[in-house]
Amino acid sequence: MRWPVLLLAFFGMALGGEPGPFSEEAVLLRCAEVVRALEVLALYREGGATLVLLGRERPLLLVALEGERPYPHLGPPRGRPLPRRPLPFLREFSLARRVVVLPGEYRCFVLHRGRVVGVVRLGEDLRPLPLPQGP
Repeated sequence: MRWPVLLLAFFGMALGGEPGPFSEEAVLLRCAEVVRALEVLALYREGGATLVLLGRERPLLLVALEGERPYPHLGPPRGRPLPRRPLPFLREFSLARRVVVLPGEYRCFVLHRGRVVGVVRLGEDLRPLPLPQGP
């Protein structure tokens, strides 16, 4: 489950577009604001894992919890809905020091204890982009 995210990150860096109008530092500051404001929007039970949908008004990040440790999750949230609850690991999120610039968006890598657990996407205007809809 972790390898696809790492490959996606690698290909994203390799395919990175031209630098956007904002500096990498400005994008990282905006990403940090977005990550600090993440709230639990929904929880789902899928197999042996709990899926956590995070965002503000819109879903921005999806992670899987195994125990109390978050891991990347690529698919759309499926499974049985669970009641929302506060999750302490949110305070432990940080960002990688690199930003990937793609046509029309910036991507910041969200870390938990040094491990990539997801990607926050920002538009050209530095507004957060919601998670893509599943098929």
